[in-house]
Amino acid sequence: MACSSTKKEVSQAPMSDDLLELLTGFGESISKRNFNMAVDYMVPEEKALMMESGSVPSEKQRRLMALRLQTLIRHPAIRVQNGRIAGIYSVLPNLRQGEAMAGSSEGIESADMDMDTDGLSPESGGSTGYEAFAESGGPSPDVLPVAAANGNEDMLKETVNKFFTAVNKKNWAGALAMMNENERKFLLDDKGKLKETSKERLSQIDQKNREALVLQDGKLTGVTLLLPSGDL
Repeated sequence: MACSSTKKEVSQAPMSDDLLELLTGFGESISKRNFNMAVDYMVPEEKALMMESGSVPSEKQRRLMALRLQTLIRHPAIRVQNGRIAGIYSVLPNLRQGEAMAGSSEGIESADMDMDTDGLSPESGGSTGYEAFAESGGPSPDVLPVAAANGNEDMLKETVNKFFTAVNKKNWAGALAMMNENERKFLLDDKGKLKETSKERLSQIDQKNREALVLQDGKLTGVTLLLPSGDL
């Protein structure tokens, strides 16, 4: 069944030099089925490849929804270019390749694809294209976990464990103190207080995909990628 939201929309995603901020907005737009806004986060040349007659066609909507967003921040192809995300188009799962080969679900499963599209879905625990790429001995990603790069993996694990302990105990102040400032602002209201909706989202955070978290200047980055969709 074709995805909804094929209507034309006038969208203008905010520009930023912060990859995490852009990916957060990109992911939020996809979760809300606002695909025109989602592709607006992409560099113009890649956005043009996603659009047809002013909107994103259903086939490309499915490809966007098949992305596992938690791994994009570490993917070697994903980067910021002139305030937009570059590299998204190159990592989209090729769903149509399987259809062309067999015209059925069996064809999708047997297609000669570089990545397992089922494993890319946020609900799946399977391997992603990046993980398979890394296991094959590919080059290191452009954005590496700082703790791992500096040999301080224990520090990263300790911080992650403390963060989730604080969340589970609803120690919001403690959890926020461990977060990157650029991410923390998405959860606060105009007065700098934690929004009630943010508390609910933190309570439902994905605690399984901890590999999305990295340390930058002693603070956790990637938390917003693990949160369920909600108004930012």
